[in-house]
Amino acid sequence: MSEQRITIWEAKNNLDYRDYIEPDDPMFVDLTEVRGDYQLYANLYDKLGMDEDGVLHNPPKTKYIIFTGHIGCGKSTELARIDEYLDDIERYCVVRLDCLKQLDINNLKYSDVLLGLAKNLLERLEKERVRIDKVHLSKLEDWFKERVISHANLQRYEADLTAGTKVEATIPFLATLFASLTTSVHNSTTYREDVREVVRNTYSQLIAIFNDLTEAAESELNRRLVFSIDGTDRLDGDDSVNFFIEDINQLTQICGIFIYCAPIHLLHSHNTMLLARFDEVVRLPMLKVRDRDNQPIMDNFGVIRDMVYRRLPSYFFESEAMLDELITYSGGHLRDLLRLLNNVCSYRNGENDKIDAHAVERAIDAFATEYERMLKSSDYQFLVQVDNNPDKKNEYAGEQSNRMLQHLVLLEYNSFFWKSHPVITRLAGYQTAEADYHAAKQAEIAAQQAEIAFQNSWRGKLARLLKPSSKYADNS
Repeated sequence: MSEQRITIWEAKNNLDYRDYIEPDDPMFVDLTEVRGDYQLYANLYDKLGMDEDGVLHNPPKTKYIIFTGHIGCGKSTELARIDEYLDDIERYCVVRLDCLKQLDINNLKYSDVLLGLAKNLLERLEKERVRIDKVHLSKLEDWFKERVISHANLQRYEADLTAGTKVEATIPFLATLFASLTTSVHNSTTYREDVREVVRNTYSQLIAIFNDLTEAAESELNRRLVFSIDGTDRLDGDDSVNFFIEDINQLTQICGIFIYCAPIHLLHSHNTMLLARFDEVVRLPMLKVRDRDNQPIMDNFGVIRDMVYRRLPSYFFESEAMLDELITYSGGHLRDLLRLLNNVCSYRNGENDKIDAHAVERAIDAFATEYERMLKSSDYQFLVQVDNNPDKKNEYAGEQSNRMLQHLVLLEYNSFFWKSHPVITRLAGYQTAEADYHAAKQAEIAAQQAEIAFQNSWRGKLARLLKPSSKYADNS
């Protein structure tokens, strides 16, 4: 039977990088083996009381975990895989909150996260048909009555409460109430700050109610809850510091097991504070397409090709070498690889829809131009220094490297060495800085060799003989 081929337009739809894919998606490929020294058992599952066979022995009472890596390196897809594995009747019950979809990531506060977690927990309990003692549900309803609708600007929510007056507080009813609050925080600039004010002013009360509810839920489920919070790695600059550093005491008042996605630059700018406040840090490494000496690791390309071919089949490429060139210039960054693939489809040969060498070169050059706009002339000198001294990463840590890590100008690989994004090496500014660096190194070597030659010559020996000793020099 002949292979059922898709059109280039259908293939381009598979290259959407704005959303993660679930583990059961036909396009999903487990990339663990090409990430280097990264094993979920050692890095995460062991910390959650599970053995290598996935058997849960002793779950922790509380655990606050940071899951980090470059934006676009595949964290959301990997976290979805982790959630699916943990969410098992013999392990845990996972409650997932996607802040990108359910909250406003450009204006996110810890109070928003608490409301989103409460909503999603109630919806999960409804799905599982869990029965919770009404004393716990009544506390949530009373908080809503006494704190929310009593606020002068939030009386509109009384209609939501009145809709349930004919029945006792139930999980579906409360899920609707909290969905209404979460929607206001996400979409309504009119009510957002008023809802946040109520939560902030009654935070201790609401946390106590939430913690009682989770304890009751775990008792009925006969397994612990894990709260998985995705999208918080998109917090930028001061917002990420406010959320993960300044507001950490509020976040850790919520008792339970939590996995938060966090931006990688925080590990470098606020590493000590982050490690002091969270129990574990799990890093998702880049795909290792090159080593410390910038040599390609071709053994890893096969798995990455498989991932690409499930989206953009091999018959669109003039040769395998065309794809390998794109993989190389992606630097092992998944989202950038998908962006390069989108670019190369636009530059394909229009007569036969083939991706040839000309299309690849144009796609890479266009992509490099996007990065050029982020860089200053002094950045190129810094990047060349980093690239030529992979063992001296700590010497280059600082504000400049944090900015570059945040914007993917610098990429961090397992074993924690840094390299410039490969497309940047095609830019004239980088190539000039690299030529200057090597010229300076050659001049330094030549000067050293000249000094050695002089010291070994008769003039050098004579100069040493005529040089006053320190004993007489001090008495002169």
